Amino acid sequence: MELRQIDCFLAVATDLHFGKAAERLSVAQSSVSEAIRALEHEVGGPLFVRTSRRVQLTPLGEKLRRGVEPAALVLRATLEDCRKIALNQSNRVRIGFVGGGLYDLTLPFIRHLKSKFQIDVDWVELSLLDQFEAVAAGKVDAAFCRLPLSHDGLVQCVVLFENKRKLIVSTDHRLANRDLVDPEELALETLPTLPDNHQLGPWTAFHFPDHTPSGRPIDRGPVVETVREMFAVVKSGEVVALMSAAAERYYSDPGVRYIDIDVPPWGPPS
Repeated sequence: MELRQIDCFLAVATDLHFGKAAERLSVAQSSVSEAIRALEHEVGGPLFVRTSRRVQLTPLGEKLRRGVEPAALVLRATLEDCRKIALNQSNRVRIGFVGGGLYDLTLPFIRHLKSKFQIDVDWVELSLLDQFEAVAAGKVDAAFCRLPLSHDGLVQCVVLFENKRKLIVSTDHRLANRDLVDPEELALETLPTLPDNHQLGPWTAFHFPDHTPSGRPIDRGPVVETVREMFAVVKSGEVVALMSAAAERYYSDPGVRYIDIDVPPWGPPS
């Protein structure tokens, strides 16, 4: 199994189109097809279902993608690190993060990376909107993002942790004295809104839902782009919002209260 075959496979798995994958890799489409056939022979089964209208991953292809995507990313990063070391070049990595609340977990992780790969880290603060786009556009090399992943062409590597979500409300809100909130209560509330961005669709649906679990609509409120903007509109009483439980340690405010809510945890959706 060659790295070229893996590159061709991942390109087709991303684009679901042999021609577009060939353009992405700047090779002939026949070369991509040949690499996929060789890879299928290597693993012993078809990786794609091909019709005249579309290309689709088989269950075998999906399993291979989940396994080789992170490995290919690490391999390429390691090769690039070695080239820089050989040329005596500085090896700096730009890592994005959103707001606070992750430092106690991410900093030990970064210290481990620095000791293992001899890298220097530049930290770049991202907003709710550009946490994925910053990686895709090359503004940062990697980012600590809140799942689900919502941008084409990006690779999810390691899930560091799951964190339950809480409802944040102003201290004079009708729910402020509750210990646990039924998510159906959100039908009587207003949630903040993110600016329209098709790449954030799955992420917005998970963290800023427009309906309750039973399908009742939730009103949409002011547009926010940062965590601090979201807290400002919650504290003013205009909206309530869903946040990770860890945020309570980093965004404590006498004007808001964190309440348990019976929704899936902050992390990959089930």
